[in-house]
This record gives sequence, structure tokens and C-alpha cells, in this order.
Amino acid sequence: MQNYLQLLKRISARLQADEARIPIQTASAVLMAYLATSFMDKEDVSWGVFSALFVVQASIGGTIGAALGRIAGAVLGAVIAVALVILLGAAEDWGTPVALLTGVGLMSFLAAKWPVLAYGLVTVTIIAVAPDFHVVEGAFRKVLAIAIGSSCGMIAAFAVLPVLARRTEQQYLAAALRHCGAYVLECTACLVRDKQNKDKATLDSIQWSIERARLMAREARIEEKTPAMGFSPFSQALLPEIERFAYTLTLVDRFSDRPMAETLCHDTKEALLDLAGAVRACLEQIADAIEAGKACEEIDEAQQVYEAFEKRVEESIERERLPAQDKEHMVAIKSAYGSVLTNLAELARQVQER
Repeated sequence: MQNYLQLLKRISARLQADEARIPIQTASAVLMAYLATSFMDKEDVSWGVFSALFVVQASIGGTIGAALGRIAGAVLGAVIAVALVILLGAAEDWGTPVALLTGVGLMSFLAAKWPVLAYGLVTVTIIAVAPDFHVVEGAFRKVLAIAIGSSCGMIAAFAVLPVLARRTEQQYLAAALRHCGAYVLECTACLVRDKQNKDKATLDSIQWSIERARLMAREARIEEKTPAMGFSPFSQALLPEIERFAYTLTLVDRFSDRPMAETLCHDTKEALLDLAGAVRACLEQIADAIEAGKACEEIDEAQQVYEAFEKRVEESIERERLPAQDKEHMVAIKSAYGSVLTNLAELARQVQER
């Protein structure tokens, strides 16, 4: 029985991945749209199916936003097109070009100000170029099909493997912090000559996770208006804080291009490695708290380890015979890790206050 439950958990985890979940949601939305518009003409059915196909996004909030935007844009575009067709209908020779030019121009202006209405360009163009014999009735059928298809997309987002944008954002923020911890170790290994070259893929992973978190933050705005979907107090405050922390790592990255002096005693290098390990452990702890949506415990270890490293650096500069260039490098390294600790403390404070 336990093996069966573990198998179900593995299957569920695989299905929750975007590459599996989104195709399943999309196929479900398209099927629902096809069945829901089966009472309409084939042309109108295609409008509904295509709407369901393109509104499904990576989260509930994203799908709702895309669906409502598509419906609003379709309605506005249809109203503009119908009004122009009726107004210019008597001018057979130049009525269509003028209606098309005016409708597309006006809708483009509105879409530039409110990009969510961009789908109105489609309806205003189709209706202006090829209006049905009964203009109002034909436009109404198209808009109805679009609304039904878009609604099916929203239903699929709620009913089939639902994922909240805020929850996904927390996962990406946690991933970004874990990548930051890995990169601190990467740079430190280069500083103490344990490694020659840094793996820039880790730095790319940090930026990718932050970009995905930023996208999810935008999609989550509509979820915040519905308390039943839940609300995470972490994400809004932590996204800019984690971005700031990632920027701080550029200092460590820059100064790690040049290894520490070979003449430095082994204890100083070990102290720096201990500091990098402590920073990574703290970041892992904060990431776990963010992912779980809970406050984390007090984090004092990294600061204590930094103070020990700072003491070792001062002793090395004072007692060891180092060239001025190496002394400046050591001071710069100490300052860079000090900035990392300052931002880490603020990050921890943000999580502890929740």
C-alpha cells in the first residue's frame, strides 16, 4: 500500500510540471469549448476552440487574466467594427477600407494603452473586412463563442491540475536563493584555488528563476482580489529583496576572478570556505521557509562565521608579509562578503517577520 501511495505521489509530481500540466489543461479546455459551442455554426465553434487554446497560461491567475482580457478585447473590437460597418455601410466602394483603417487604428491605440485588450484587433479586422449579412447578430455570435471558449479555459485552470501563481512564485524565489548559495560556494572555491573556472550556468539559473518569479508576480495580481485563492505575504516584499541580494553577488563574482595570494595561511582560506558554507546553509533555510510559506527561525550562524573570517583577514594583513596589491584584494574580498551578509540579514528579517 505504501509503495502504491509513493507511486501516486511521483505521478502527481510529474503531472504538476509545466511541460505536462499545461498541455493537459489546454487539451481539456479545447475539448470543453468544442462541446460547449457545439450548438453553433462551425465557424463560430472555431472561434470558441481557438480562444480556449490560447488563454491557458502557467497559473490560475495568468489564465484568468488572459481570458478576461480576450473577452473584453473581443467585445470592444466587435462594438467598434459593428458601429463603423453600420455607419459606412452605404458607401460600397470605400466603406470597407475606411472602416478597416479607422477600426484598426482606434483599436491599436486602445491596445497600446491597455495591452490586455489586444485581441480586439482580431475581431475589429474580421468584422470590418467580412461582416455577416446580419451584422449585429453575426458579431454577437462571434463574441459569444469567444466568451464561451475563454470561460472554458478558466474552468480548466481551476479544475485540471490547478496551480496558483503566488505559490509558483514562491517556488521560483526559493530556487533563486538556492542557486545564489551554490554560486557563493562556486566563487569561493575559485578564490581559494580549489577550482579554476566558475560555472556561469548557475548565474544564469539565478536570473532565470527571478524572471519567472517576476512573471508569476504579475499573474498573481488577479488572485489577490479573490481571498479564497489564498495569499502569500512573502512574495511582494521578498522579490525585490532577493533581486537586491542577487545583485550583491556580482561583487563576489568580480573579486573571485583573481585567486587569493598563495602565501596566505591555510586558516584564512578555511575561514572563507566556512563562511561560504554558512551563507549557503542560511539561504537554504530561508528558501525552505519561503517554499513552505512560513517564517524561519533566527539565523545568527553566518554573522558569527563572518566575524571569525574578518578577524583572520585582519591578522593576515597585519602579520603576514603581503604585497600591497594582495592586501587591497583581501580588504575588497572582506568588504564584498560583508555586503552579502548585510543583505542576507535583511532577507532573513523579512522572512522572520511573517
